[in-house]
Amino acid sequence: MVKIGIASNHLIHPNPRFDTNYIDYIQIDYVDGLKRAGSLPLVLPLGDPKDAAAYIETVDGLLLSGGQGVTPALYGVEPLREVAETDVYRDQFEIALVKAAVAAGKPVLGICRGIQIINVALGGTLYQDVYKQAGAYLKHNQAPTSWEIPTHHITTTKGSWLNQLLGDRFLVNSFHHQGIHQLGNQLTKVAASDDQVVEAVESTDGNVIGVEFHPEMMIKAHPEFQKIFDYFVDRASNSHG
Repeated sequence: MVKIGIASNHLIHPNPRFDTNYIDYIQIDYVDGLKRAGSLPLVLPLGDPKDAAAYIETVDGLLLSGGQGVTPALYGVEPLREVAETDVYRDQFEIALVKAAVAAGKPVLGICRGIQIINVALGGTLYQDVYKQAGAYLKHNQAPTSWEIPTHHITTTKGSWLNQLLGDRFLVNSFHHQGIHQLGNQLTKVAASDDQVVEAVESTDGNVIGVEFHPEMMIKAHPEFQKIFDYFVDRASNSHG
């Protein structure tokens, strides 16, 4: 069975449920999407970047999930007040995972924050706030609208992986304010919102893909988004041999 590593998030603040008994975790929707695609999900606890290659050796593909903003210093700029929470320990570990997966020729899927960390890992930069820096005008964080409801359209590039899966234009959900600015090495934009925020990418070899929206939140109400997980696991299966 194809094994997919999911990089975990971690609690770093006391909270009513766990107090200071901090945990590594991943939302179950990511696990469900990978299980439905026929893979065995393995949660990778947040660790030391030097261990990233060893973790990647144990899996056939890597999924990077949503979460905090990416630390601006990692792509060479000072933080704006709009950045909100960042977690450099998670950033550094996930960047190391991406580089190890690319070096090993294993597929990578990034979702929301995940597409952003992929871009930074491959030498790209981000808008810390798409409204202030990129002139965005659509609602890119749909809260308090329910997670599974698609709220704005994106348009895909003809012939791209996402175009082949879901068509030219469709609705997606949205929960972000950072976004891709300069694309990382070997990455191409394959979808954008109507206000030109990058909504999906793929690498030259097709092994690295990412989306700015959250398909894992929509797969129960909108089963067509399961195709993203199926496509990714299929690539990992081919890589697995």
